[in-house]
Amino acid sequence: MHLRVLWFLVALLGLAFAQRIGVIGDWGADSPHRPQIAQALHQKEPLEALLTLGDNFYPRGEPLQRFVDELPRVKIYPAFGNHDMPALEQQLRLFGVEQPYYTVQLGEVQIFIVYSEVFTTQQRAWLESALKTSQACWKVVALHRPLYSSGFHGGNRSLRQSLEPLLLRYGVRLVLAGHDHDYERLEARGIVHLVAGGGGAYLRDFRSAVPQSKVRRVSPNFLVLEATPEKLTVTAYDQKGGVLDRVEIRK
Repeated sequence: MHLRVLWFLVALLGLAFAQRIGVIGDWGADSPHRPQIAQALHQKEPLEALLTLGDNFYPRGEPLQRFVDELPRVKIYPAFGNHDMPALEQQLRLFGVEQPYYTVQLGEVQIFIVYSEVFTTQQRAWLESALKTSQACWKVVALHRPLYSSGFHGGNRSLRQSLEPLLLRYGVRLVLAGHDHDYERLEARGIVHLVAGGGGAYLRDFRSAVPQSKVRRVSPNFLVLEATPEKLTVTAYDQKGGVLDRVEIRK
């Protein structure tokens, strides 16, 4: 077989076995770009699942089914943010999860959803146990409040002090967050942090860039994760499906 043809077939096989996971943050607002983000997500199908980064419904968390119906027809795994707290029980029932922190394995990726609004010692113990026993190729932590951010709210120092030792000890390579209504890629101590809070909420500009910041965009956004055993690729898109940023994490 011609070498070029062989390489093409290998590439196709790699794509076939890659898990593709959509990610949106701060999406549940009735803004002009929320339905545009939903439509752009459809253009990236097939997706295995959709992960949210909290603030699923503004202003006080009451679920709106029409927002959910616009999204791709895949299983939704939500994180929960400050705007979700008043109607947390309703959202737990809507999305079919028992509590606001949990873990799910999607092929090569295990996602650890952290409830950043009330981060108790009990939750920290759960997270350490789950990370320690995980055999996944890729460990990804998702939460609402970012550990690092140059945005309006900035990084959460208390969460960073509690979580970062666990991330380093148990090989977490990627942290996904929302809360700041922008897109930012940061790198800290060998871990990639992505803030993707532009799924529907009105945008905010950045404050002064923190030293860990690598890429900043004031734009509506969503992410697509693509995972194989060898690499984890995350692409950030705008509301028209244009590429804002791409990062590749290798073993």
